[in-house]
Amino acid sequence: MTLLITPRTMQIQTAMRWQRAMLDPIWFLRDFVYTVDTHHQPAIRPFPSEAPHIPILTRLWQYRKPPLMSVRKSRQMFITWWGAAISLWDALHPGKLIMLQSKRLEDAVGDESTGDGPLGRAKAILSLIPRGVGLIEGTHYQKTSARIVFPGLRSAVWAVPQGADIMRQRTASGIWSDESHFQDEFSASYTGAAPCLRGGGWFLSTSTANPGAALDLHEDRLTQ
Repeated sequence: MTLLITPRTMQIQTAMRWQRAMLDPIWFLRDFVYTVDTHHQPAIRPFPSEAPHIPILTRLWQYRKPPLMSVRKSRQMFITWWGAAISLWDALHPGKLIMLQSKRLEDAVGDESTGDGPLGRAKAILSLIPRGVGLIEGTHYQKTSARIVFPGLRSAVWAVPQGADIMRQRTASGIWSDESHFQDEFSASYTGAAPCLRGGGWFLSTSTANPGAALDLHEDRLTQ
């Protein structure tokens, strides 16, 4: 006996999976996150959510108290894609302002088409989510060069350069500092993130190793 799955049934199943994903970032990573790598074919691939370190890092990010986390990365770990995915997941909930920080603004902005940079990756993940979940560009969200805005949720994702200037102007719900070990102004950024942490937000530092304030944070030597 062959069971036929109608488009309506598929739509209901997708909606149920989306509801589950919005309650748990691990299900979001498993069911809705795809990566882009133009150096491989196929270029679009499912995020490797079953890699042993991914659920562990996700739960640490989700429940760690205080919500401060530093991760040293390598290409094979998909940490940059993971950071983009969890940042986007958080922004898909009401009243969130998520800042994605790199040394320069153009580094943070990246390129959606090639899956480059923190915001570029977040945009790529968003564009690959099925329309059936109710996320349609122009209706439910808008993308600008340096931001993703969700008007109905009153949430946004901003690409920002290193330093504390923007963090002092707006209190973020979450801050992801990528390649933080290469940011000369990381110490100022971390100090500027204090209102975010005091208000219950989170701070994530990811980078390949390089001497400086971010490495001191990673090794628990940073006092400011």
